[in-house]
Amino acid sequence: MKWLITGGAGFIGTNVAQALVCAGDRCALADNFHRAGARYNQQYLRERFALHVDFLDVRFPDQVNAYWQAHHDADVVLHLAGQVSLVASIHDPRYDFDTNALGTFNVLEATRRLLPEARVIYASTNKVYGDLRALCVTEAATRYLLPDFPGGIAEDLPIDLHGGYSCSKGTADQYALDYHRVYGLSTVALRQSSIYGGRQYASEDQGWVAYFVQMGVERRTFRISGCGKQVRDLLHVSDLIECYRAIARTPRESLAFGQAFNIGGGPQSSLSLVELFPLLESEYGFPMQYTSGPPRTGDQKVFIADIRKAAEYLGWKPTVAIGEGLEELVEWSKSRWAA
Repeated sequence: MKWLITGGAGFIGTNVAQALVCAGDRCALADNFHRAGARYNQQYLRERFALHVDFLDVRFPDQVNAYWQAHHDADVVLHLAGQVSLVASIHDPRYDFDTNALGTFNVLEATRRLLPEARVIYASTNKVYGDLRALCVTEAATRYLLPDFPGGIAEDLPIDLHGGYSCSKGTADQYALDYHRVYGLSTVALRQSSIYGGRQYASEDQGWVAYFVQMGVERRTFRISGCGKQVRDLLHVSDLIECYRAIARTPRESLAFGQAFNIGGGPQSSLSLVELFPLLESEYGFPMQYTSGPPRTGDQKVFIADIRKAAEYLGWKPTVAIGEGLEELVEWSKSRWAA
């Protein structure tokens, strides 16, 4: 298969590209290099896999159309490009909207006209469900709980857009689904939870697992938002890649297309911040050092994905245990720091 991947020099895009090439697939990679780590990943892909990452800014339809025309033989469009920070969306809502909402519209339009047979995978987010403040949340010693959702949040929970990032990604999410209903495109929207793994150049406001791992490697004091009992389900990037590949293999007439899927590690892979730290401390042999600040605007106290729908429609479920995934991420972070 040939994959056209936007955000191809990002954390997920880089991991996808190397996995696909090793499996014998072809990739056309594009990125606008807005995030600092993209340049490092571009160099890594070039040196290790002889892959070139082209410049493309999805905000501009002329660029998208030209790139799609150049790769009119693509079988899969994996749309990863986006503004990924809740905090940044508050500081610069225009860029957030133009990249996430308008950029995804440009991608869908180009695909409708130039690649109508391709499968389209849109990387959405669990933030489309809003801050979940209407749900009953209880507090335990080390984590917040959603007692009414023991299996996690399913896709039938109504979306509730709250904050710039949620609004822009939610708009794109709905456009992706509607392009199946109206135009028959083979689209899916994956409402992804906390993805982690190597090649992620994280920051304080995005990529929390990788950020805390890096702070531990560097023995730096860092700040967390809130009390640290916020919970997410963790999914290793290799498991996410297998989800993408399952979609690519799915027949176009499948009922999976036109659907949204909550994609994460599920209840068995959920952690709060303060539950993560002892796992990392066992890797480092010394305590994590952090301070606490106010909670983030619009943040969810708990999000755990109910992944049973993905298992039913795609035959997919995670396989990488948290301990195994964290050990790999720590080793990559150590190698990055040593370099």
